[in-house]
Amino acid sequence: MQKSKLLTLLLCTLVGSGFVLADPIASGTAQSTGSKAVSSSTAPTAEVTLQASTPLTVSLLDKFWSKRENPNNQRAIADYLMTQPSVANDYATAWKTARLVYFIGNYGAGEQRFVDSDAGVTLFNYGAQAGKLAQSLNPNGVEGYYWYAIDLGSWGLAKGILASASNAKYGIAALNKANQINPAYQWYGSSRILGRYYQQLPGLFGGDSAKALALFTTATEQAPKFSSNWVFLGQYYMDQGQYAKALAACNLALSLSPLDGKYEELRYRADATTCKNKSQSKLN
Repeated sequence: MQKSKLLTLLLCTLVGSGFVLADPIASGTAQSTGSKAVSSSTAPTAEVTLQASTPLTVSLLDKFWSKRENPNNQRAIADYLMTQPSVANDYATAWKTARLVYFIGNYGAGEQRFVDSDAGVTLFNYGAQAGKLAQSLNPNGVEGYYWYAIDLGSWGLAKGILASASNAKYGIAALNKANQINPAYQWYGSSRILGRYYQQLPGLFGGDSAKALALFTTATEQAPKFSSNWVFLGQYYMDQGQYAKALAACNLALSLSPLDGKYEELRYRADATTCKNKSQSKLN
């Protein structure tokens, strides 16, 4: 049975200036060089062609990111990432690897393959290690903390619900650090994802409904044109049984123009529609 997407966005994950992270997942993966061959089954129709030996560079990562909406590219990139290509000691390479892993593992062609699966444990561990490397290379860069957190959350979901809960402290710390550095990053993403942590975690693991609402409110007030912020707020109100407020928030989400990528926005819209329909049915 598929675990709750305690985000495929419980998604998440580091505190203070001299932050030191205890390592909840296997270390060193981001520096390893894979030996598996990349599947060539989709190469003829993909816009990106690569071999397992292709070096991972910023220019390659940027190309992958710009071409990520082609399903054949998604499959080819996924095969390549599963060889765990070595991540250079370069900040941009490290955080962009972590970001790409998040997308490939959670959206489009990769969703069935990686969400809640053994393959996802491997992929998201690789991405989280790339995020950790980014943090070590630039302790003041928001991207390393944010994408590490997202990948760690996805790793926890693939590993098991207990892994998600037991590693939540690392996610919360990571997102607090990201929030200190640049709260506006990813449309107040650290507030949005922290809110989901506090909403869904049991109190024993740090759950706090009041903190969740405050964080969702911050995200919607500071980035009101980003639909996912309103979806998260609407889902919070659904959980609280405040169906009129949930309906209003999710209707607002559906009225907004897209700001993110195609596959991300499809997810936001689907989640908003589900929230709207459930809220409406409760009010009828």
